[in-house]
Parts: sequence; structure tokens; C-alpha cells
Amino acid sequence: MLSRLGSFFFFLVFVLPWVGMTVAADYFAASNLVRQAQTASWPSVQGTITRSEVVEERKNKSTHYGLKLAYAYSVDGQLHEGSKVQSTQSMSGDRGFAEKRLARYPVGTRVPVYYQPGQPSEAILEPGLDSSELFLFMLLIPFNLIALWLGFGVVSSWRAEPPLLSTFAWEDGSECVTLEGPWTGILVSLVLFGSAVVCFLLTAGTMGLDAPLPVGVGAWAVVIACGVYAWRWSRARVKSGYYDLRLNARTRSLSLPPYLQRKHRLDVRWRDVLSLRVDPQLRKPSEKEVGSYQLTLDFSTDEGEARQAAITSFTRQDQADALAHWLRKHLKVGEAAPEEQRSA
Repeated sequence: MLSRLGSFFFFLVFVLPWVGMTVAADYFAASNLVRQAQTASWPSVQGTITRSEVVEERKNKSTHYGLKLAYAYSVDGQLHEGSKVQSTQSMSGDRGFAEKRLARYPVGTRVPVYYQPGQPSEAILEPGLDSSELFLFMLLIPFNLIALWLGFGVVSSWRAEPPLLSTFAWEDGSECVTLEGPWTGILVSLVLFGSAVVCFLLTAGTMGLDAPLPVGVGAWAVVIACGVYAWRWSRARVKSGYYDLRLNARTRSLSLPPYLQRKHRLDVRWRDVLSLRVDPQLRKPSEKEVGSYQLTLDFSTDEGEARQAAITSFTRQDQADALAHWLRKHLKVGEAAPEEQRSA
């Protein structure tokens, strides 16, 4: 009951505002994209630039730069004056970017002016899409990923509790438990975020955010391809049993997956297992609260040397105890195995 009340409070205070702001930003970006795409079919007339300068705006101790243009044009004998470069006016923190765009429109230059059919007073100089609209969506990737994970956390807290331990048979007859490796969703999210940042910075630093549309499409293709590859790679690892702990009663061996800084599988004979214990791991930097519970295996090598191996860790003690109980039942060891149990 308390858990569900906590989840409801978390939903109201954190999830709902974040998701609301993210959806609003997505709607704004999508509206701009649709509006700018529609301008590709607008008719055009010749106009003249009458004003052209860079303006700056200070907000929260930062300065943003934009264009202040004016151009005159005539439609059906009616004189009009416009000021928009694209359907949405934008500001940039890079003055050089604004000056680069300004260089296209010196005063007195004759330029094609694109006006909205049926409403000729609404006009722009650059119709159709370029990469800027696509890169705006790329900037929203981390916000959307956080919104998805917040929503996932709330939904998961309202689901029925899964069993503490789920075992299954492997093809060689081993009884297995899949240890919690890196979640596929987390890996894909990190790859999407990282590839989006790299593509954004590379394009901004080389071609600018108003690069031709194929550049933005290509950048998005790279981001999506990286996400798909990460998902397929992670799923293939899970299906191959990479994260499985295996107990083989026929060979009386225990196989631990490469996990918790272990780079390769560790195979231990049952008779070499000395003990299993659950070690509370204190939360850093305060080191006053338990942050996780680590299941640790003590065993001896062929040379008689005592070794330790961390099997896995859990955020809940009952989960760690369930796995420990399952292993102790098969291996016939306790938390501090007596010496005679080595020969069991």
C-alpha cells in the first residue's frame, strides 16, 4: 500500500510534469516541421531586401543572436512587407551562425519570396525542410527517453510482483537462472543518446544546423541504425545465455557468467565451494544506508587457495536471499561452511 502511494506521489510530482513538458515540446517541434514542409508548395514572386541586420537578445545571463530582416514584394498588384526567413523564427547562441545567414541577404538584393496561397501577407524566404527541424527532434531525444523511463517505472510499480527466482533448463541439462545484465532498454537508450549527441555536434561543427535536408536525414539514419544494432546485440546476448548462471548436476559444476567485472565465465566444481553469503553494500558517499545486496561465493582452487567471486547484486535483500537459498540447497553449503563440507 505504501509502495503504491509512493508511486502515485512520484507520478504527480515528477512524472506528470516531465511528460507534460516533453509532449508539449514534441508537439511544438512537430507543428513547426509540418508547417515548414507545407511551405514547399507555396508560389513565389520576386522581392527586395530592405533591412538586414543581426540582433541580440539577453536571457538568463546568456546572449542569443537572430536575424532582423525586412523585404518588400507585390502579389496581384498589392504591396506587402515580410520579415520571416522561415515559418518559425529562431535564435542561436552562436553569433557567427547568425552572421553566416545574414550574408545571404544584403540590403537591396533581389530574392524570391514565397507566400501562402489565399493569404499573401504571410511570406518566407526559405521554403521546405532543411536539417534544422530534424535536429530539433534530435535534441529532444534525451527528454523523451527520460519520459519513457519515468513512465515505465510508474507502470512497473503497479504491476504484480514477479517471482523472486525464476529457473529454467538449459540445453545441456543445466538448471539456470538469468542474472540481471545490462537491460536492453537502458543500453539502447544510451546508444541513441550518444549517437544523437555525436551526430549533432559533428554536423553543427562542420555544416551548421541549417544543412541541406539529406544531411539531417542521414544523421537520423545513423542514430536509428545504432539503436537497432544495440537492441539486436543485447537481445542476442540474452538469448545465447550470456548472463545465465548454470548448475549442472551431471558434471556437478557451477558456471558463473561474465558479470560484475568478471570478463570470462568462471566454472567451479561443487566440491570446491566453501560458502555462500549475502553482503550488504553501503551506499556511497554517505555509507550509512544499504544500497545493494551482493551474493558472494567462497571457493578453493586446485592449489588449495581460497578465492572469492561476486555472483551478482540485488537492490532487495529478499531477492538475494532467494538465489542464495536455491544455490545452498543444491551445493549443500551454508554462509560459513564447516571444513567437512568441502568433501560433500
